[in-house]
Amino acid sequence: MFLKFEKWHGAKNDFVLTWLLGDDELIFDSLVRQAPEICSRDGSGVSADGILVLHISEREQIFPDRLSIINSDGSIAETCGNGIRCAALSVLKRHRYYSPRDIPEGFAMDLRSSSVSCRFLGRGKLETQDHWPLVSVDMGHPKLNQDCQLYEDAKQEVSRIADELKLPQLKRDWGIIDISNQHLVFFLDQADRDLLLRVGPAFQKSAFWDGINVHLAVTQDVDNKLKTEAGNKLGQAIDDLYQVFVWERGAGETMACGSGACAVAALALDSGLVERSQWLGVAMPGGLLYCKQESADDQVNLAGPAQFVFEGTIEI
Repeated sequence: MFLKFEKWHGAKNDFVLTWLLGDDELIFDSLVRQAPEICSRDGSGVSADGILVLHISEREQIFPDRLSIINSDGSIAETCGNGIRCAALSVLKRHRYYSPRDIPEGFAMDLRSSSVSCRFLGRGKLETQDHWPLVSVDMGHPKLNQDCQLYEDAKQEVSRIADELKLPQLKRDWGIIDISNQHLVFFLDQADRDLLLRVGPAFQKSAFWDGINVHLAVTQDVDNKLKTEAGNKLGQAIDDLYQVFVWERGAGETMACGSGACAVAALALDSGLVERSQWLGVAMPGGLLYCKQESADDQVNLAGPAQFVFEGTIEI
């Protein structure tokens, strides 16, 4: 059979997105099984980091019953900030088609084992067809370091792998965080893609976890252009910025990771060196994301762009 899909990307973290009518486990299982072929970048697939499935129970239903996230290797993700933003704008696109008036500024969406609130930010009317606003997503409350179940195991793995790779800098300033999925973040004086390609894969095979997200973060200066851009988009300038290289569990090197940006921000904010009242910028290879957590008891808020690319059909 043929299945309609939309192609989206959030900061160049790209997805195949489809709306699935009814509780059709056969189609969903086919998508899981065929995810490596569908997402393949060798010319035989659509080319994507993952598949987003918006489940609906009625044909013209606008707001989905839930969102499922399938990684490119066929594993299931608990959350994905960039994917959620793409899904939110697909909902907006659908709202414009079926009910172009009275579009709400936000809505809630269920995930596999949690739910998220999404809001549309910035200037411009939501009814305008070619206007894709920034999307703000409440990504949940993070568990940091000692509060994370994997902390002691991570200490062993960081020490072991740092020694194996002869990279002592990995031991100096790192953290682990659980924000529906687990992330290792290494704060370094310098990092690049070559270093990521050494470090990211090394942490995937472990007795303690079945893959884990890995991020290399470096502080950056904020120039006036970035401050102005953030002010226009968020209504508030940014004072702090991290450059981050991303290795995602189940996908490998990607251009961006929304929950990873939240992980970097939450650990930086917990250090006390970053002002909580301001948005924090996270520059990933695919683009700039913004994070905010006003107190340690609050959820981490993620804001960023998403863009519709094209639509088509795939045979499953």
